[in-house]
Amino acid sequence: MQKVNMERLQCHVQNYAWGKKGMDSEVAMIYAAGHDVCIDGDKPYAELWMGTHPDGPARLKRNDIKLSSYITETEKSIYERSVEETHLPFIMKIMSISRTLSLQAHPTREQAARLNDRDPLHYPDRNHKPELAYALTRFELLCGFRPAVEISTNISAFSELGELMGKDTSKAFQILVEAGVSEECATTKAALAVCFKKLMHAREDKQHLNSLIDSFLHKLDLGERGCLSEETVKVIRKIAADFPGDVGIFSPLFINHMILEPGECCYYAAEEIHAYLSGECVECVGCSNNTIRAACTPKYIDVDALCEVLNYRMGHSSYYLVPPVTLNGFTYVNEYAPDCKDFILHEIKIASTSENSSRIPIPSLSCGSIMVIVKGEAELENLSERGYRRDKHIRIARGDIIYIPPGAQLCFYGCQRDILAYRTFSYERGPDHSLLNIANSMQPVASKLKVQKKGRAKYLIVDEDAEIFDVETEMDGIC
Repeated sequence: MQKVNMERLQCHVQNYAWGKKGMDSEVAMIYAAGHDVCIDGDKPYAELWMGTHPDGPARLKRNDIKLSSYITETEKSIYERSVEETHLPFIMKIMSISRTLSLQAHPTREQAARLNDRDPLHYPDRNHKPELAYALTRFELLCGFRPAVEISTNISAFSELGELMGKDTSKAFQILVEAGVSEECATTKAALAVCFKKLMHAREDKQHLNSLIDSFLHKLDLGERGCLSEETVKVIRKIAADFPGDVGIFSPLFINHMILEPGECCYYAAEEIHAYLSGECVECVGCSNNTIRAACTPKYIDVDALCEVLNYRMGHSSYYLVPPVTLNGFTYVNEYAPDCKDFILHEIKIASTSENSSRIPIPSLSCGSIMVIVKGEAELENLSERGYRRDKHIRIARGDIIYIPPGAQLCFYGCQRDILAYRTFSYERGPDHSLLNIANSMQPVASKLKVQKKGRAKYLIVDEDAEIFDVETEMDGIC
């Protein structure tokens, strides 16, 4: 049986337009610290991906083999049988956000399969995508519909919102709320769903929408607040600056505005409306790249699909918070374990030591995991290997990303600086991405379409020598 060693990883950066630029980005700084790269000061560095998803696969530093292939081959050796390509069930990311991300949601597994059957170009994954965000800096986002009472109050305070939601439908929602019908009741959720869909389709009448946006922003200038805090008003102005004329400018009126301080964490499953606003975080997501967008993006918008997948749950933002739990026997490890099998996050904080002999273990897990070093410098030793081996001891520092195999017993020692690291793991098996690999390998078709009329008949003329479009996979979070 072959032993599996910890491995340094070469990981993938996504340069989405909303990312912070150059060395202003924590993504860029961590990436540069752990990889042999030069950072472009004019380029956005939005996400550092650490996982096996085909859109940004991690590779072993020592031989450039994909991590998914390495895990697959070692499983074949260990179990002495053929196994399909093995993917981790999660992607861990570092994110650096400058501009507002799209107003979006992610589907359940069943919804993802239907979307993939219907539109594989825009929805290439058949897996779900729950998400966890751990704040590295002050981190702001919109997440989940506000309590029904707050939405109703904002409809009354800002007539523009009620007009976009439909005067009759928004009034029907308010009547239910005023009558004390629970926001958990299917009738209340259905009323909100009708209002939300009308609002999202308001983008189709741009002149009318722009007029109502101007009126809404003017009311804010005059001091009207409804249920809005001053911090949320700042967010509305930021969205208006990032995406002028966009219906998403109204979203903080009916979606919770959350502010996470460093070390705070939130989680939301599929079917939840959300948008990241600013700051830097560690994000854990299911191994999927599906995103359904409705506003605040120049990319593909699918209002009907988004309205279809939402659960329309209303409530306070505290519902989404994930409290840390300090592990027994590991006072320096905080665990963030949401109601989700796809990932668990460990925050590891170890103080520097004056004695090089001090060995500080981290939990041994029966599953594979990925750890990123955000601060510090130390030796990392694999105690499960007997005798001295060069791959048993590795020097780690900021920017290093390590794959830790199942059963490894690791410890830090010789910590010259305080260590801050994040480790993500799951006991689940990852999804099958074989169909996604096939889809991504397909070449775009070059053609030119013309419609000619003869009497009342129409004919489609195809000129195969001229390009009309290039197929582009809709990546998660591009604006």
